[in-house]
Formats: sequence, structure tokens, C-alpha cells
Amino acid sequence: MSVPSMPTEEAVVLAQALPTASKVTRNDGRAGRPVGPGPTGRPFPQPLPLVSVCVPMRDELGHIEACLDAFAAQSYPTERLQVIVVDGGSQDGSRAYVDARAATCTWLEVVDNPQRKAAAAFNCGLRAARGEVFCLFSAHGVPDPDYVARSVAVLADTGATGVGGRYDHRGEDPTSNAIGRAMVSPVGMASPHRYAAERMVVDTISHPAYRREDLAGLAFDETLERNSDYDFNWRLRSQGKVLVFDPTVASIYRPRPSLTALGRQFWWYGRWKERVVRRHPGSLRPRHLVAPAFVASLGLGALASVTPAGRKAVAVELAAYTAVVLAGTAAARPRRHGADPATLAASFGVMHACWGAGFLASFLEDACTSREARHG
Repeated sequence: MSVPSMPTEEAVVLAQALPTASKVTRNDGRAGRPVGPGPTGRPFPQPLPLVSVCVPMRDELGHIEACLDAFAAQSYPTERLQVIVVDGGSQDGSRAYVDARAATCTWLEVVDNPQRKAAAAFNCGLRAARGEVFCLFSAHGVPDPDYVARSVAVLADTGATGVGGRYDHRGEDPTSNAIGRAMVSPVGMASPHRYAAERMVVDTISHPAYRREDLAGLAFDETLERNSDYDFNWRLRSQGKVLVFDPTVASIYRPRPSLTALGRQFWWYGRWKERVVRRHPGSLRPRHLVAPAFVASLGLGALASVTPAGRKAVAVELAAYTAVVLAGTAAARPRRHGADPATLAASFGVMHACWGAGFLASFLEDACTSREARHG
């Protein structure tokens, strides 16, 4: 399926009508550094480059319609969009829905993902992409009307390889709203791209848009069940590429519906983060060690609690942790966002405990495996 080219004059008019991004300066690319004003950029050859969007899907009937509706309503013209839904064997009717919609939408197409893994879906989308810009977008997500236009504008103005924006965590009830508020809190997830309020260089990005020419020779690691996007971004940055967070690039993220689902999510996040760190030790950041250290300290504290001094140390730690959780809960303003305060507070503990335990479990498994391999 081909995407028609637009006449040059029409493209220029449309480009002038789209939202613009402020100019920024390239810096040394270190994560966490704010990006200041300046003239440096890397414009695309055309005012409106073709943008390919990869949307992995598996049994997403309840979400895929809203996602595709939002891409159809982008301020960026659909004539310059290629939305690729990568289906991992959906059985709930979502594949039939997308197939029917693709039959009437020139900007939409469907490809298969026989391996049913996220990394494999990303690679399927990358192979099918024809655009100068390649985006990854969750079937659970909903892009803001200017998501594509802003992504393209920030890529052009910064000269960066990848751009990501803020997630607006919107649940569907007080429980999922509470989980979403916890995820965007610095107490819950310390990743700057979750809560930052200014444009900055970061180590990973959400709902990313990449300059496809900079991805030559790279693919997502399909041996990773989770965290393949962070691994991919680390390898990009190891080549000197820059990733930029910009809060004006926005999309909706649907949080998990229950604490049990949140626990499973973060258990697997922690397990596969350890695998990525083992492969790329330089990717380790201090924030990655906070939850594992907390869980390890609780385990050691349980052993030490047989003594009065040990019990006192555990009590002090738990009191300090409780104070941090309560402060984070208050700062998240749950009532204002339709979130249950008790669930929000519990979400912090679930995320920290499950992520940390998953990380430590994977570390111990890998350590035992390495030891067995050494001793034959």
C-alpha cells in the first residue's frame, strides 16, 4: 500500500500551519541535562516528512479503536502518515476490526507478528516502515491531536535522533487513576520522562519518534521479553545519538486496573531491567538500584530483627519510608484527579517491592547460572 506524495506548495502551507517547537542547542547528550535555547537543528528534506507509526497489538479490542481514531484526527495530514498495526495473533475481534478499517483507510495497514513478542513487533514495524520518522505507540495509548506534528517539529529543531513526550496517565476509575498518579510521581517512578516539566536530554523516551536514518543497522533485541526499548535506546546513545524529552509532545497512557496487575507489571519490569543491566553495565543509573536496595534491606532487616538494635533499625527505615509515601501521596493530589488515596499510597509499595524483588530474583538466577557454567 503506497502513501501518496503531497504537492510541494500544499506541503509548505500545511507545515506553516502546524505547531512549531522552540529552537534548542545540541549539547553533550548526557541524560538529565536541560536543553537550552539556541539555533541548532537538523531539518528534514521535506516540510512534512512521511511518518511511520508502529502500533503493536494483541487482543486490544477495548482500546485500539480510540487509538486509531486519534491518529485519524491528527493535525498532521493522514496523507503523510503510515500507521502499522502489528498483530500478535489477536483472538478478541481486534484484528478483524483493524482489517476492516484498513480496507478503507490508505494510511493504515496491518502486519503479522508470529512471535508475539513486543521486541519482535517493533522489528516488524521497523521493516515495514517507509517514513523518514519512525514512531512506537501503544495500542492502549491515545495520542494528542498534535502528537505527530510536535514530534516532527522537535526532531527537526533539536537535531536529536529520538524524541519522546509526557504520558498523561488517565485511568477509568478511582483505582486505575490512583495507579496512574503513582506512576507519574517521582516517588513512584524516578524516570525523568515520566514527570519532567521541561525539555531535557534523557536516557529513554516514551511513545518515541525516531529519525529513521539514525537507526540504520540497529534492531530491537528479540531475546528480551521486556525492556527491549531501553536496551535499544542505550545502544543508540552508545553511538553518540541524543534522545530528548519534550513535555509538549503528549499522549494518554492507560494505567493497570488493579494493584495485582500493577505488581505483575513491575515484577517483570524489574526482572528484565536486570538482564539489560547485565548486558550493558554502563546503562545502570542510581535510580535503578533504589528499589532493589530497599527490598534487600527489608530482607536483611528481618534477619537482624532478632536483636533489639536490628528491630530499631527496621522500625526507623519503615517509618522513614512511610513518611516518604505519605508525602508522595499528598503531593499527587489524588482527590483532584479522581484517585483513591489509599490505593495511591499502596501503589508506591507495590511498585517498589515488585520491581526490586524482580530485579534481585533475576540477579540471583543469573549469578547461579554463571556459577554453574564456570564449574561445569
